[in-house]
Amino acid sequence: MSIQYVPAPEIEEQVWQIAAQLDMKHIDTRVRCVRSVGSQSRWTLARCHAMSKVFPTALGMSMYYVIEVITETYDKLCEVEKTKTLIHEMLHIPPNFGGGLKSHKYVTDARVDKLYEELLKIEALTQRVDLDRYLA
Repeated sequence: MSIQYVPAPEIEEQVWQIAAQLDMKHIDTRVRCVRSVGSQSRWTLARCHAMSKVFPTALGMSMYYVIEVITETYDKLCEVEKTKTLIHEMLHIPPNFGGGLKSHKYVTDARVDKLYEELLKIEALTQRVDLDRYLA
C-alpha cells in the first residue's frame, strides 16, 4: 500500500494556536498539515516538508511548509507527546520562511521541552484569568 495523504485541519488549528501562544509569528496559515496513512516508518512520528524555492518564485505564490503527522505512530501518543511533536516540527521552520529547514542541531529535545513548559505556563495563566473573570 502506498502512502496516502489527507488534510488535517484539526492539526493545523492546534499548530496555529501553539504558534500564537508561543509568539512564533512566522507560523501562520502558510503552514499546512496533513495526515499520512500507510507509512512504513516505525519510529517517525511526524515530518516537516519545505517547498523548493523555485515553485513559489516561478508560480508567483507564497512559500508554504507542510507538517505531516504519521497516523500509525502519532495517534498512539499521549496529548503531551503530540504537542511536543508539533512544537518539534514547528521549530524546523525558519523565521525567514525561505524554503529551508532548521537542523536537529537547533531543534533539540531541550528546546522543545523549554517551549512546552512555556506553553503550560501560558495556558495556566490564561485559565487563571478566565477563572478570575468567572469569580468576579
